[in-house]
Amino acid sequence: MSLTVYADFSCPDCYLAAHRVDVLRAAGVAVDWRAVELSPHLPVGGRKLSADEQDGLAQRFAELDELLLPGESLPRTIPALLPKTEAAVSAYAEAYGIGVADDVRRLLTALYWQQGADIGSPAVLRGPLEGPILRGTSTVEALRSSGYAVSVDRGPITFEAWRRTVTWHREWAALGSSALPVVLTGGATLSGRDALQRLGKEIDYAQAPIAPAWDDPRRFPPAGTATPTARWVSWCGGRWRRGFRVPAAR
Repeated sequence: MSLTVYADFSCPDCYLAAHRVDVLRAAGVAVDWRAVELSPHLPVGGRKLSADEQDGLAQRFAELDELLLPGESLPRTIPALLPKTEAAVSAYAEAYGIGVADDVRRLLTALYWQQGADIGSPAVLRGPLEGPILRGTSTVEALRSSGYAVSVDRGPITFEAWRRTVTWHREWAALGSSALPVVLTGGATLSGRDALQRLGKEIDYAQAPIAPAWDDPRRFPPAGTATPTARWVSWCGGRWRRGFRVPAAR
């Protein structure tokens, strides 16, 4: 049975959903992840989270602990910024069309929830995205030669990716569910906690092994490695001879 998931990269529940989708896809289960922007009216630079809001996120992760399967874990560092995720959605929409969607989904999720990076900033995403985008199958010059996936105004580079973001948002809006993630399967529409529980059941059905937590995106390849692995390039960008630093959240 195939599953369709709608999710935003800055949603705590979507972090767990993203990891479970990785497990299912690795086990050969067909899962179509579609990125949507949960809070499109945020300022371009995002919004600093108050101490109460950060406490609320920590509490939400504590509640999600009850749903964890053996081997699963959740981040313990709470970001200081709530980003406007338009740029992240745009990057994912480009990656979706060129065969590197899984890499970019992992990267964007880890950058925000493990590093606190402003994934709404095209400048912040430029270096990390370069590797997976260059490894994709695009014939568009900006993507194929330079690894660009997000324009300066946070939109996609190609019309196809722009149309994809619009379609995903319309589909999600038509479902009438404001809670994310949303999972569609077998004619059922599940959201929030119910969606996470269904993904967990699918993992049980598939008898899929739980993958370890995602690596630090800034980790360098082992000493003496002449050519980095595709996984490392996916995290750190195509020009591996120089590292990159994720700008601190404002």
